[in-house]
Amino acid sequence: MENRRFRNGMWLVNTLLNYKKLNREELNNLWIHNTDLSGGEELTRHQLVRAISSAFDVLGVSIECDVKDSYRYYISGNESLKATEWLVSSFSINQLINEGSELRNRILLEEIPSGQFFLPTIIEAMRKGKALELDYKKFADSEPYTCFLEPYCVKLSHQRWYLLARKNHRSALQVFALDRMQQLRILEEVDFVMPDYFKPQEHFAHCLGVYRPDDSIVEAIRLKVDLFWRDYFRTLPLHASQQEVETHADYSIFGYDLAVSPDLVNQLLEYGPSVEVLSPKSLRDKMRDITIRMASIYNREE
Repeated sequence: MENRRFRNGMWLVNTLLNYKKLNREELNNLWIHNTDLSGGEELTRHQLVRAISSAFDVLGVSIECDVKDSYRYYISGNESLKATEWLVSSFSINQLINEGSELRNRILLEEIPSGQFFLPTIIEAMRKGKALELDYKKFADSEPYTCFLEPYCVKLSHQRWYLLARKNHRSALQVFALDRMQQLRILEEVDFVMPDYFKPQEHFAHCLGVYRPDDSIVEAIRLKVDLFWRDYFRTLPLHASQQEVETHADYSIFGYDLAVSPDLVNQLLEYGPSVEVLSPKSLRDKMRDITIRMASIYNREE
């Protein structure tokens, strides 16, 4: 039921973003056309009210009815949808695919393991201010374990959804991958209120990916990017702190304020020789050691 409520709220927000203002009849026609959600049935008043409530509770989007304009519904105010931009756009694409079955084999999306299954439950727990009980199996473990979680926030990184949570009342926050979750239950009897001092954006502000080492410090990182990759970096920055500090004919130097982490190292390795770490020396040395070990593997005779 909660998954359906989540999907209905997403549908309503996406529909009003596309059409701006719609009355009940217009919404109903679009709803019936989307048989995956409606089953071909009409949009009831109860469903509409719950979808409006879900849009606000989950996305923070206020939907109002303009009685002076033929009772047409619209998104009120100038709410920022940045935090939910990926969810809304992805839902929109899925809607287009579902509504045009002839295109399903021509629109290829990246899979996000288990994200669609567990994400609504986590969002619902955060909305209601409840704790979670999780059965979780790490890749290195032979058996899953059960733990109690206080959900702080979710983040998408490299085709995987992650939950940042406090486990079993411990002080440190931990990251849990949704694709390694086996069972997830909302503990209706256990309340959880996220501390006012915790700001998810600040927690991850100087991280690439989701893992932030406890002893990490923010460092000034400089990367030399060749001509081929330069425009890719310009149009899709590696991190929000990115600055193009030098521009030359055949390369550019980009600067970042980041904590060195395995996520950063792995990302840099993807670019091969096209991206060179200039500083700090510790990161440059780390990249050199890894590439030397890689070269020794490929230089071995079979």
